[in-house]
Amino acid sequence: MALAAGAHFFNDAMGNVYPVLVPLLMGPLHIGLVFAALISSAHRLTQNLLQPVFGGISDRAGPLSRLLPAALAVGAVATGLLPFAGSGWVLLALAVAGGITGGAFHPPAMAWVRALSGSRGGRGQAIFGMGGNLGRALSPLILAAVAVWAGTRSVSLLALAALALGLLYLAQAPGRAQSRRSSPAPAGRARDLFRGRSAATAALLAMIAAFGTMSGAILILVPVAYRIEGQPVYLGAVVVSVMLLAGSFGNGLGGLLSDVVARERVAVIAAVASTAALVGFVFSHGILSLVLAGLTGWFSMSTNAMAVVMCQDLFPDSIAMASGLASGLGSAGGTLIVALLALVAGATSVTLALLIAGGVGLLAIPAVIAARRWHPAR
Repeated sequence: MALAAGAHFFNDAMGNVYPVLVPLLMGPLHIGLVFAALISSAHRLTQNLLQPVFGGISDRAGPLSRLLPAALAVGAVATGLLPFAGSGWVLLALAVAGGITGGAFHPPAMAWVRALSGSRGGRGQAIFGMGGNLGRALSPLILAAVAVWAGTRSVSLLALAALALGLLYLAQAPGRAQSRRSSPAPAGRARDLFRGRSAATAALLAMIAAFGTMSGAILILVPVAYRIEGQPVYLGAVVVSVMLLAGSFGNGLGGLLSDVVARERVAVIAAVASTAALVGFVFSHGILSLVLAGLTGWFSMSTNAMAVVMCQDLFPDSIAMASGLASGLGSAGGTLIVALLALVAGATSVTLALLIAGGVGLLAIPAVIAARRWHPAR
């Protein structure tokens, strides 16, 4: 489990360079707010949409297929080339390439974690999720310090370090756990996979998208807005890192609670608390704004592990595909909403966009209730 969490740390650290690099490159590459938000959104959206596809591949090849080291290797190359982009379009293309590798990494890794976890699926996904969230949280802080001290191109060294350390972890992993499925899916299964599960799946993905909108709005919009206002680059990095660091521990606690407490209760409390924290963040300043950003991340991300397990329970014979649906397609919904909110921010203000994101978060409450009610095993 430590190996899986460690690999997740390095993968997600490379995938979260955009809150720092994109604001720094806006001036030299002549990028505006909307296009800058599009770059970060494109990375997340590509990663999220492709996860169910790679999950289906992994269900056939096994969760420890060569997708994992290959994804880390290609992702490191894409990340290392970001500071050398000569235009916004090149930056966008590299962001998409990095998103493809992220989509290839997560489903087989989460299937492996489920095989390791046994009956404590929430705890297993919480440990795995904390590794990735810690990588995402620390990445902006490290990148901001390195970029300010040695220039943006020195960031490439961090990608190489992440590649070396990530592959070192994965080199020890094969043979530690086997997939819950050892044979290919029977012919025609893809066509019938969602029969009797479509309503519960749609409701579950809606819940994930609602929670993802709140954390995604801070992650994508706030650093760009600070940069446009002339704030130092580290300020946006600190806000993002505080939110993700708190979210990492919130995810861990939420995963543990989901094994022993009714999942509807966890989701309802998380939706109300994260919405209140996000609204408070919008109207606060200084240390209080950091605290509220952290609480937004803590509560909005506390359902991440729970959502993955709920989706895996819906598709017990297609664990990797189910993992890709939860962490990929559900998160893609939140990313799309944030991309639309970027247009709102460009036309009006970031404040209004963040407040709308808080309202979207409340939609997680009816969504999780519907998901549990429509679950075919209920």
